[in-house]
Amino acid sequence: MNWPPPITRYNQRIPHMRARESSGLRLGWLASFLLATVFLPSSLFASGLGDTARQLAHKIASATGPGTFALEVTNRSSLDDKSVSEVHSALEAQLHVEGVSTAKAEQAMGTVEVVLSESVREYVWTAAIVIGSDEKRVALVSMPRSSTGTGTPFTAALPIVLKATLLFAQEQPMLDVALVEMPGGARLLVLNGSTVAIYRQRGVNPPRWELETSLSISHSRTFPRDLRGRVLLRRDHLFDVYLPGTLCRTTSSSLAPLTLTCNDTDDPWPLTPDDASVRAFFAASRNFFTGALSPGIGKVSNVPSFYSAAALPRSNYTLWMLAAVDGSLHLVDGMTDQLIRGGKWGSDLAAVHSNCGTGTQLLVSEGGDAERDGLRAFEIPDRDPVAASSAVEFDGRIAALWPESTGNGAAAIVKRKDTGWYEAYRVSISCGN
Repeated sequence: MNWPPPITRYNQRIPHMRARESSGLRLGWLASFLLATVFLPSSLFASGLGDTARQLAHKIASATGPGTFALEVTNRSSLDDKSVSEVHSALEAQLHVEGVSTAKAEQAMGTVEVVLSESVREYVWTAAIVIGSDEKRVALVSMPRSSTGTGTPFTAALPIVLKATLLFAQEQPMLDVALVEMPGGARLLVLNGSTVAIYRQRGVNPPRWELETSLSISHSRTFPRDLRGRVLLRRDHLFDVYLPGTLCRTTSSSLAPLTLTCNDTDDPWPLTPDDASVRAFFAASRNFFTGALSPGIGKVSNVPSFYSAAALPRSNYTLWMLAAVDGSLHLVDGMTDQLIRGGKWGSDLAAVHSNCGTGTQLLVSEGGDAERDGLRAFEIPDRDPVAASSAVEFDGRIAALWPESTGNGAAAIVKRKDTGWYEAYRVSISCGN
């Protein structure tokens, strides 16, 4: 059955003011104060938008020189339609001053595609400039969010929509789940602390799962109290299971007969569903990765201890995002390790491929609430996370978040705050308007 959690919407904060009494023109003073309070922040915001748009127009004109270009503005931020229109008008006006006129694409010598995006700290605007058939340039400006006075971010429609579909629920803790298509119908693999339960789908809408078999996990080491585990589908056999100090593997790719062989090992875990992925050593007595990598990310073989990681493909390298145990985020490109602070980041990350935006989005859990968790999609166009979706919220805390073996979705395990039961959701991405 499908239970998509509600999309949370935020209202702007309302400033509280206290007017003191004064003699004489008290009412007139109060009216003037209120008018200034209401209109000054919005006028300052509009001024900031215009100034930033003119800065970007100057950079565009410096790159293009005089001429006629087709201008397109796409909004991927929380700016409303009125603000976007003001930005567009300011861009065109300043471009005209700089000797650049705008026209339709068939009448222009090139194109300028402006994307309005935002990070947790600032608005980030990029202009992709194409002159002729092959000359390409990029201009970028930013504007601090704190100076806008617009309240809570992410209030407008964003270009990506997250959907969370309930797959399964049980009282016993779940560590991971995986959907697999097999002869006779879909199967759901449910990883618990001591077994891998395999359920067969009997219904479609809503789906009904019937237990088909259960495979025991043998191990000689004592598992930590806060247990984490991973189930990964494989091509030459059905699946692998990674647990602290333990690796299990099925003996075949079919269900009959199917056995699970487990061994004690300190081998590193793959950080993506790809078996040839970068691997990281898991602390057998804890619930996080130690930071030692094998193989490394380019020239980087050691990173801070982290809970989760996600790989974001680039044209000639892979950018890795790590959720460190100290609450910070790290961007590792094989040469450098960039630290990102300031956001209310959770400890769970997952990369999901889609047909939207750059083609790969980063799912990040949102910290700050002791009883409820949420997920939001981000893109990272210039080493700074940019919100690409509204948050999808759950009625409890996220216990695990792992990308699917296909990479097209993620499995989120949630412990409900009211019943204490564990629920497994499939989180998918669709393109917004």
